Amino acid sequence: MDNGTPNITKTAFIITMITAGSRILGFLREAVIAYVFGVGAVTDAYAVALRVMTTAGLVTSVYLTTTFVPSYVRIREKKGDKLALLAANNALGVSLAINVVLALLLFFSAPVILRILTGFEDVQMAYAITAINILLIQLPVLTFVNFFSGYLNARKSFFGPSFIGIPMNVVFIIVCLALGTASGAAGLSGASLMGVVSMFFVMFIWLPKEKYKYGFSVKFNTPEIRHDIKILIPALLGSALVDLKAWIDTIIATHLGEGNAAAIGFSSRLLGFVSGLIVLPLAGMTYAYMSEYAAKNDIKKMLEILWKTVRVILFIVLPIVIIAMPASFDVVRIVYERGQFTPEATLLTGTALRWYMPGLLGLSLYIFLVRFFYGMQDTKTPMFVGIVAMGVNIALSIALSRIMGIGGLTLATSIGHTLSALLLLSLLRRKMGPLGFGQTAKDIIKMTLSVIPCAIAVLIISQILAESNVIIRFGTSTAVGALLYIATAFLLKEMVARDFLALVMKRK
Repeated sequence: MDNGTPNITKTAFIITMITAGSRILGFLREAVIAYVFGVGAVTDAYAVALRVMTTAGLVTSVYLTTTFVPSYVRIREKKGDKLALLAANNALGVSLAINVVLALLLFFSAPVILRILTGFEDVQMAYAITAINILLIQLPVLTFVNFFSGYLNARKSFFGPSFIGIPMNVVFIIVCLALGTASGAAGLSGASLMGVVSMFFVMFIWLPKEKYKYGFSVKFNTPEIRHDIKILIPALLGSALVDLKAWIDTIIATHLGEGNAAAIGFSSRLLGFVSGLIVLPLAGMTYAYMSEYAAKNDIKKMLEILWKTVRVILFIVLPIVIIAMPASFDVVRIVYERGQFTPEATLLTGTALRWYMPGLLGLSLYIFLVRFFYGMQDTKTPMFVGIVAMGVNIALSIALSRIMGIGGLTLATSIGHTLSALLLLSLLRRKMGPLGFGQTAKDIIKMTLSVIPCAIAVLIISQILAESNVIIRFGTSTAVGALLYIATAFLLKEMVARDFLALVMKRK
């Protein structure tokens, strides 16, 4: 791109490579959890405890990772670095105060909340309470981590937020293995806590380079906080709806039988591996640029970023869906099935993963498009879309879970993600006028044509190697399918493939 517009393809590939190490370790972390604890009462309790902590930290995480970024960019653009830093430290202080209060409230109210929402018996209830009490310490620590990530992204320093998952996963794995199966919910939660603490310390590698200096400030009634609250409320409601859907899935899963809640957690984290590897770093990277161009009302560059990013997302995610959906049980066997993770657990988790996969495209686009709207400081549109999608999602979750069990829950989620992405694109056109979809439409056709030989190869090789070792079967079908997809994309001169080739040739 010219005129100072960032090379999204180049930066995306660099950040994706950095994030890949973290996400591979994330795979290993989940495999270790499955090996040590399996699918059962402990992992069910841990899954619910994590859901409680996610909900508790929702206000500050949404604020620091979304609303705070364009607000900081706006203040820095108009008032300079010094006042922007003062406002940033006050945002941190306010967020920290909120999370400390929430942690204290949860310490006393968690048993009541769990008895109301879950189908846990006494043993699982005790496990869940133990897990929550340990994970409560994460709330204030995560406040700093989310703030540092938002601050670095706002200053277009993307490597730190992409890297911090590496030490977190390493520490989690070491602690989990050291404590072992006998440590139960306390050991699993302790490993999680130590991993988050490591993220906090690693952030200090990048903060001095971005001229960050901490200054204590907790003022709830500043002009910046009042401005941010107006934008935050719709964004928070939208995120709360997503969190509510996750809660509904968890609650329904606890009533489907032991192991279902854990299976939902394991399969969703596999899905999160892909979105975290590709979409989250890419969305975080473009968010800072979007906020800057929105502040300058530079529509042309905003649209360039929109379609460049959409093409990169689709180019990477489309073959993953085609390869992973038929191979979902193989993926679960490779990652999880050992130690305490039994073939029965593979059946549950693989079923959930198979029906999550069709919605990966919708989820990926939804994550990016929400950030796109937030960059324009429009948080009401994503909230509206969330309300509509939530109604559809809840109805489908209840109906499909009765017909398909755990697969119905994840299929309902896939449908909801796809609907949300389509609604956001439609409303974006209404907001901005013609979006210049022509070139991207041509590229989508080329991607679709490119994925056909990939799909055929995966199905044929899977059948031929049906009796072979699962790693050989999955590895061979994936490698051949991916190579055919990339080769066809180059032959059809698909834009992302051309950009990547140009990048490689330039480096040579």
